[in-house]
Amino acid sequence: MRSKRFLASAVAGVTAAAFIGGCAANELKALEPKLELRNAAQHLADAQQAGFTIKLTGSADDLIAAVKTQDEVDADGVTALRTLFGSTVTLASDKAGDGADDDRALLAVTVDGVTGTEIRVIGPTLYAKAPVAELAKKFGAADGDVAELRKSATADTPALGAFFDGGWVSVDVKEAGGRAGLPAKQVDPAKTMAEVQTSAANLLESATIARDPADDKHLTVTSSTTKAHAELKRLLTAVSGAEGADLTKAMGQAPKEKPIVLDLWIDDEKLTAAEVNVLQFIDGAAGRGAVRLEVTTGTEIAAPDKATKIDTSALPGLGGTGLPGAGPGPIVVSDPVATAEILGFQTMAMAATAQGKPADHLKKAIAGMDGSIEAKIVKRGVAEVTAGGGKACLKLPKSIDKDPVATEGPC
Repeated sequence: MRSKRFLASAVAGVTAAAFIGGCAANELKALEPKLELRNAAQHLADAQQAGFTIKLTGSADDLIAAVKTQDEVDADGVTALRTLFGSTVTLASDKAGDGADDDRALLAVTVDGVTGTEIRVIGPTLYAKAPVAELAKKFGAADGDVAELRKSATADTPALGAFFDGGWVSVDVKEAGGRAGLPAKQVDPAKTMAEVQTSAANLLESATIARDPADDKHLTVTSSTTKAHAELKRLLTAVSGAEGADLTKAMGQAPKEKPIVLDLWIDDEKLTAAEVNVLQFIDGAAGRGAVRLEVTTGTEIAAPDKATKIDTSALPGLGGTGLPGAGPGPIVVSDPVATAEILGFQTMAMAATAQGKPADHLKKAIAGMDGSIEAKIVKRGVAEVTAGGGKACLKLPKSIDKDPVATEGPC
């Protein structure tokens, strides 16, 4: 009898262990892709050198058809969309030494098969070159037009001739006052990377991650259009200040709530590619028109062997900066309205992730803002922001499907 009880207990124990083991295995199976993704993100953040190539994949016809459902598109617009499918943008960073002061950056663009457009930022110097004649021809300009433009530009600044001839030119960004939209010290690569990581973490926190049974290197991350829309607005505004805020306004209201899928490819805990079908954001759209990011091998970013220096003070009509579009310095800390908009979209992103009310997340969002600005809650869903010696009033909507409103002046 005792042996039977022992056998029964043993069987029960084995059964329970198997059940618990099965549950644990299922939990690990669900958790494992998320851990792999976190490790890949950390590996990318820790990399001394990194590079990305961005391009469109899928069908140009599908994208054009989707855009036409939202707005009128003329022949030039159709041509521009098709050109995008033959174009790529490569971004690269090189941390060089310790600290952010010697960080280096590169931007290279291929326009519908025309290569050679490139910008490098090394210390205080920006280097640039472009196949001006080829690009002009690609966009329909006559040879005479380019020659006339070259003649006009080099009349006061002969050094610009090197640029029109496809050679490297250099600009001292510090000398130019760090303005004109050039990648100056006000553009902080470390801050940009941190904001991208924050956005990734926000979306990852509540997303469903699964491995493709047909490809163990392919992960699908499922979030929602509302969360992705809010997080994209937060990221653009945080990184680009007033310009980003203007772009988020052009994006309009959040699309109808529905699942949105991001495709990722990870090999040996290293991210190799990411792809999102932008047609998911357009109601009624069909097919695939995707933005694809491919991780390239990081390399040292060095100054070109020869570059013609442009004397920015010699360029006319620019208020002494020598560069077009000269304006104020960092927008985020000097423009109270732009800063209030950043706070607003940060709050909306938090609310979208938690599927809660925006006002419930305002205090936490304020706590996470840069110490160079000041914000206080005036009443529920309303905050007064102080930045750059001015004030702005932020009013949050009651739900996440609307945008926050920032107005100049105190609340």
